[in-house]
Amino acid sequence: MTNPLLTPALTHWGIARASHMRYSGRMDTSFTLTPRQAAELEFTPPRPGKRELLVIAGPHAVSQYMLTLAARMAQRGRLRVLDGGNRFNAYTVARELRRSGTLDQTRALSRIHVARAFTCHQVLSLLENSPCQKAPTLVIDLLDTFYDESVNLEERRRLAHKCAGHLRRLSRYATVAVSVRPPRPPRTDPTGILEIIQDAADQFVFHQPQDSGQMPLLP
Repeated sequence: MTNPLLTPALTHWGIARASHMRYSGRMDTSFTLTPRQAAELEFTPPRPGKRELLVIAGPHAVSQYMLTLAARMAQRGRLRVLDGGNRFNAYTVARELRRSGTLDQTRALSRIHVARAFTCHQVLSLLENSPCQKAPTLVIDLLDTFYDESVNLEERRRLAHKCAGHLRRLSRYATVAVSVRPPRPPRTDPTGILEIIQDAADQFVFHQPQDSGQMPLLP
């Protein structure tokens, strides 16, 4: 029976969508992609003029998924990538471009503008200094540094709220897709930081790994 909250037909993002969810610490299969659904999805860029904040949660911050999406979007035009977990790999993007049959891979890669952050304070600084633009933005592994317990939790939550506000600001002009890595199951998020980002999102989804029906422990 098809879950009405999932919409696999929305292939302009290449994922199904679900709204009004909260991370419970366990993978609720009623709100996730099955392996069959994931295999049927297409990686195609968002529709021109689309404006929203989409947050995707999954193992390893669905980094492979985001890199494939970056390759598809770079075929169409400029793309801003903000990397919060040191996960952007230009070689992987180039491989995806070759796989898709892109003739001018150098030109496509030149359309991708990448900036990296290595602390939660740097993540906020990147977002603060990102001007609004009509080109889409991908934020890969936004919360990686926010799980660093050497930074006071109250300070991390303050930064997360500010980051959420800037993500909303950017999404008023073009689509912003953000990937996040939830804390280890089966516990709920003890920091509440993921919920801050969820609350800011227009759409929030879990990406179910294709090779397993369960959410594995995350690194």
